[in-house]
Amino acid sequence: MERWTHPMPPFPHEFYKKLREARSTFRKVDEFVISLEERGKGFIVRKGQTARIVCLEKAQIADVCIWNADNPKERFWNDYTLCRETVFLTTYSRLWSNLPMFRPLMTIIDDTVETVKTHPGSRHHYCFGSHCNPSFWYWALEDATHPFVTKHNCWCNLQRAIEPFGLGWEDLHDNINLFQKTHFEQDGSHPVEPSDAKAGNYVEFYAEIDALIAVSICPSGTGTYHWRDAEKDTISPLGIEIYETGIEPLEH
Repeated sequence: MERWTHPMPPFPHEFYKKLREARSTFRKVDEFVISLEERGKGFIVRKGQTARIVCLEKAQIADVCIWNADNPKERFWNDYTLCRETVFLTTYSRLWSNLPMFRPLMTIIDDTVETVKTHPGSRHHYCFGSHCNPSFWYWALEDATHPFVTKHNCWCNLQRAIEPFGLGWEDLHDNINLFQKTHFEQDGSHPVEPSDAKAGNYVEFYAEIDALIAVSICPSGTGTYHWRDAEKDTISPLGIEIYETGIEPLEH
C-alpha cells in the first residue's frame, strides 16, 4: 500500500541555507533579560530580523506565543504547524499562521540544543502542548493561594507580557513549548522529561513579517520534577537577543 503523506508546500532550502551561513554578519540591535520578577515579556521582531531565546544559566522551559504585530488576529497556529512541520520544531521548521492568511510567521534557523535519546522518540520544542494555567496548578497542588496558581503560571505570565501591546487574555492562543522535552508512549501519552538544554543554548527565529512575540518563564523549570514537586526545581531567567540580518524574507 502506498504511504499517505500530507500535502506540503515547497521549502526554499537554498535561501535558508544561505541565511544560516550569513549568521556571522548579523548585527545585534537589542538584548535584554526576562527576569524572575517579570516571568514574562512581549517584544516586536521586525521583518528580516531574528530573535534568539537563550537559556542563560541552565535549562529553562519557555512558553512562546507569536502574532502578526500589525494584526493580532493573525497568530501562530499549532495544529497546522504540526501537520506541516511535525510535532517537534527545530532548524528549518516554519511557524504557520491561522486562516485565512495561512503563511509562515517565523522560521527557525538555528537550534543548539542536543537531545540525549533517553527514549527513541525523545525530542525538544513541541507545538502540540499548551501553556499552564491557574486550573492546571490548582489540580496539581490543591492550594488556591500558591503563586503558581495566582500569578506565576504561563497563562498569567503571557497575559502580563501582552498587556503593553493592548492585548488581553482573550488573545492568548496556541504556543510552543520551547526547551521542553518529551516523547510519545504507545497509549498516546507524552511524559515530560528533564530538558537537555544547557547554559548558552538557544533557538533562533527569523521573522517573515513584523511579529509580536510573548515569552513566559514556565514554573516547571527544567522539567526534572513531577508537577506536584515542581517547587523543588529552580527557575531561571531567559535571555533575548535581536539581530538585524540585512536579508529580506521571500514572498509567501
